[in-house]
Amino acid sequence: VKILYLFDFLELNYNITKLFNRHKFLEVVTMKLGLMTLAALTAAIIFVGCGTAVGRATGADAGSSDTSTAAGSTPSVTDDNLTVVNENLANQGALLVGQEKALDKHQAELENLKEIVTAFESNSTDKGSSAGKDIGAVKAEVSNMSDQVSNMSDQLENDMAAQGQHLEEEISMMHFRITSLEEQSAFIQSLLGDIQNEAEAIRYSVSTIADEIRQSDESVEQLIYSFDSIVSTTEDFRGQLTSLEDQAAFLNVAIKQSTSAIEQLDDALDEVSETQEELADSSTYPITVDQFTTYDNLIDNGLIDDEINSMPAPEAMSVPDCTGPDGTRECIDKLVSSVNVGIAGTYESIQLSINDFCQAAESAYGLERVHGNRWDSIAPSDKTDALLNAGFISESEFSIIQWSLKNRDILESEYPSTGC
Repeated sequence: VKILYLFDFLELNYNITKLFNRHKFLEVVTMKLGLMTLAALTAAIIFVGCGTAVGRATGADAGSSDTSTAAGSTPSVTDDNLTVVNENLANQGALLVGQEKALDKHQAELENLKEIVTAFESNSTDKGSSAGKDIGAVKAEVSNMSDQVSNMSDQLENDMAAQGQHLEEEISMMHFRITSLEEQSAFIQSLLGDIQNEAEAIRYSVSTIADEIRQSDESVEQLIYSFDSIVSTTEDFRGQLTSLEDQAAFLNVAIKQSTSAIEQLDDALDEVSETQEELADSSTYPITVDQFTTYDNLIDNGLIDDEINSMPAPEAMSVPDCTGPDGTRECIDKLVSSVNVGIAGTYESIQLSINDFCQAAESAYGLERVHGNRWDSIAPSDKTDALLNAGFISESEFSIIQWSLKNRDILESEYPSTGC
């Protein structure tokens, strides 16, 4: 009887239901097989228990019959013995009744277990179908996402390919433009060099080039008419005609540029001629056009004062007029020619000897009264630096001038009172 109550089927039913609600599909199928095995084992235990109880009851009845038979043949059987036997039989009957009740109870539990298994199978089927639907939906979603990713990837590749092709076209156009600019630059540089080096030759050949251009234009027109009338569809002839037209256009541009350069050259020559005429009219000492222009620019820019200042000169000295580009140049040339330079250097390190004190002293005072003296505090400021920086005088001339102005007292003391 104790064996029959080793399993609490109510608790087992609850656990099965809870397991079904909590675990996944494969785990529930495994539990289903376990439950079926457990049901079979329970049925076997019930039948074994019932058989054992019935066997004991039958054995007891047989033992009692034998005892009764023996008692009938044996004069020692008493009423007490019969009472005991009847009690035992009553007990066995009660035991059989209890066994039948227990059997009914367990049969009911088996029926309940079968219902649980049936419900479990049905629910498992529903769960499997639902899981299949969910898996199908997930697969469809994954497939949809895969298609979208594939479409996005294809679109991105197409966009990148289009952008790359556009970039290559832009780079190709840039290379073409750079090459064109380089060719134009080389052409302009070559043209300028030819204009500078062969201006006179270009002027001489302008009429010849113009005649050739007119002849080329006539030839081009004739060729165009001939080619259009004979082989209007031939691309080769069209290319030749285009080349001739380009050459004609190039020659026209060259003529225009040459004409412009010649006009500019003529203007420059006219300005030089005017400057030479002005120089010839105003100058008594020969100077170059460059010297005249440089000195005039220094005056216009306010870098020198071309006027005689208030510095006095010795009474016995005849001071020359050193104003103007010709006067300044004459005073400088006379001062330089009146000394012999032993060791060249700056005005502080130069070593020289004086050949003509009269000319040296007069030229030094003349330059001081026009361009100042930095070595005399009462004299106007020295402007000979501007003459040096502009290229009107050289470094050696600047050193001789500064030495003479610094040592003016020596020139004055050695200046003879008569004989100059």
